[in-house]
Amino acid sequence: MKKMWRSSIGAVVLLAGMMAAGQAAAKKEPETGLRAAAAFRETVQRTEASLKSGDLTGAGGLIASLNATTPFEKYLKAGLSMELAVKRNDVVAQRKAIAELLESGAVPQAQLGHLNHVAGFLSYQTGAIDNAVVYLTRARELGVTDPKAALLLVESYVRQRKMDAAAQLLDQTIAAQKQAGQAVPASWYDRAGTIAVARKDWAALARYSGERLAAGPIAAPTWRTALAIYMEGARPDKEAQLDLYRLQAATGSLASERDYQGYATLAAAQGYAAEAKSVLDAGLSGGKLQSNDPVATPLLKTLKPRAVTYLAAIKGLPGKAGSAASGAKAEQDGDKLLANSQFAEAVPYYRTALEKGVQDRDRAATRLGIALARSGDFNGARAALAEVKGNGAWAQVATFWAAWVDARAGANAASATPPAVTRTAAN
Repeated sequence: MKKMWRSSIGAVVLLAGMMAAGQAAAKKEPETGLRAAAAFRETVQRTEASLKSGDLTGAGGLIASLNATTPFEKYLKAGLSMELAVKRNDVVAQRKAIAELLESGAVPQAQLGHLNHVAGFLSYQTGAIDNAVVYLTRARELGVTDPKAALLLVESYVRQRKMDAAAQLLDQTIAAQKQAGQAVPASWYDRAGTIAVARKDWAALARYSGERLAAGPIAAPTWRTALAIYMEGARPDKEAQLDLYRLQAATGSLASERDYQGYATLAAAQGYAAEAKSVLDAGLSGGKLQSNDPVATPLLKTLKPRAVTYLAAIKGLPGKAGSAASGAKAEQDGDKLLANSQFAEAVPYYRTALEKGVQDRDRAATRLGIALARSGDFNGARAALAEVKGNGAWAQVATFWAAWVDARAGANAASATPPAVTRTAAN
């Protein structure tokens, strides 16, 4: 922002010098409006000399003595006031000077957009948020496309607690960045996610988090943070939450005692004893859970016999999806296989469920996408997850899993790219 500001001041001072040098021509062509009295021009020159020599007190006195009556004189005086304010590092005075500059009526049309942008920045910096919104809105209306102006307007809306306006503008800014073929900075997605949380817009949170995570490669702690924030705020139903815990496991972002306890407890409550036991075993072997853990130890004791029964019950399922009596039964059996990490075997069950009909197609399609993704069929996973419609909980779960698919597919493509051949004279 400081660079933006200095470039603006440089343009103002340069233009002021050019205008002063052209006073003789202006006298011959008064219709140009570039007129300043001789005494005024003399004081301007003395002020410039004081500023150049570092005599800021003297420059301030000379500026105060200037009686600007024409638009051009007001423009020159405001430009000098701005230069003095910059040298004094007085942001409040800078804001006042640029307001006078814009109000002078002599700013070239080509500079209006940029100077309104700067005025908006200075207003924001000094807490004049309502003024910042006015200036930044005007800058955009005048053709300023710099995303910094849009992002500053977003923050101004946030300060005004106009969260809907902030969300809408940030969404437009992200879309424009993509359309221009430019990468969207992670910080934009993070800010969009924060605004979504404030608005309790969980679909938007999932979408922004998914787009950020899909860019990959993303460290496990970032995955954990994104999923934890979503689960805490959105509070999806137990089966949907279970799939998000499974995504944490897939991304290696189960990191704390609480993660392992929560995942295992939920899986056990949903009837997936073998999965719950596997989670606790992993937590113990990885040092995330202690052998005397008050939650894990008694739970593991009850899970051991139940896991044996569970595994025996699903042993004959693989390869028999076509014989399922109904879509609901096929989905139920697919869930059992998925929970046991038998992903490829679960796929035909979910396909059968969707063919025969189920109560919640989004749930079945999401689980099909997960099974395909975990079995390595990323294209199939994308297609299945894309079938999940609307903004409900399952669409949001599908968004997170689709992000993992895109991140993994991108990483695999990058690793498969052969290294460039470095040619030497011997070649």
